[in-house]
Amino acid sequence: MTSAKNNWKIGLTLSLITVLFWSTLPISLKISLSALDAWTLTWLRFVFAALFTLMLLLSGNKLAQFKSLLATDWIWLFIAAAMLVANYLLFLYGLEMTSPANAQVFIQMAPLLMTLGGVLIFKEQFSKLQLTGAMLVILGLALFFKDQLTQMLSSDFTVGFWVMFAAALTWAIYALIQKKLATKLSSQAILLFIYAFASVVLLFGSDHGSYTTITATQWWAIAYACVNTVGAYGAFAEALNYWQASRVGMVLAMTPVFTLLFINAFAAFFPNLLAKETIHIFGYLGIAMIVSGSMLASLKK
Repeated sequence: MTSAKNNWKIGLTLSLITVLFWSTLPISLKISLSALDAWTLTWLRFVFAALFTLMLLLSGNKLAQFKSLLATDWIWLFIAAAMLVANYLLFLYGLEMTSPANAQVFIQMAPLLMTLGGVLIFKEQFSKLQLTGAMLVILGLALFFKDQLTQMLSSDFTVGFWVMFAAALTWAIYALIQKKLATKLSSQAILLFIYAFASVVLLFGSDHGSYTTITATQWWAIAYACVNTVGAYGAFAEALNYWQASRVGMVLAMTPVFTLLFINAFAAFFPNLLAKETIHIFGYLGIAMIVSGSMLASLKK
């Protein structure tokens, strides 16, 4: 019988499901933001994820693992929660300033920053292959920016890039802390604390009076964004149980490409909800370099 740790067919399937969730998420978020502000939308997503994850852990009687945490572990857990909340909010604010495809390309800086953090903090080895991948990502971003130069002259686009960079940085910090806490808590337990923390913190700034003006289409987009939160992270965590992390990372690096395909397909059928992406040869070449670089940067010796 194939070991769960080496079942590449299940691992590949779960990785592709994660790509499907993450590549379609910007579409639902863009539509959702026409009905709700970033703060309220993020609160709804976290509340749904908290309730779902709580039921999951209760059914498996897995809440007892929190009892073994030390004071320093709790501090790290709070910092991780703050970072992921910041990531969610910053990504939405950046999405309001740029397009879904641009947002997905910019957020590719997150795994690169996480890799660099692993080298600097955890003293992980950085191979020549990974260094080549990092350089490809940087060159790809430069080419993509060249292609989008007209939009970049807009102040909103420029600010949007820096907001996305902050979103990538906060996600990388969260991911590194989660790696640090992995010996104390399961990934689902860590996420439960983060979801619950965010639900409480974001509650007081949420605009609950805007629900009455939301259309049916917008509610479907909001519902999908909520389900996406649980589905994407759940599939991602399970993929790591069945396949090597480097292989999962290689598949996830394809997310920007699928995002472009889904956005243009969606815009073709629903032009009143979403506009097509305008990307030229340099942009596509840049995306290819970002994807290839992300693949190489995720490889281990």
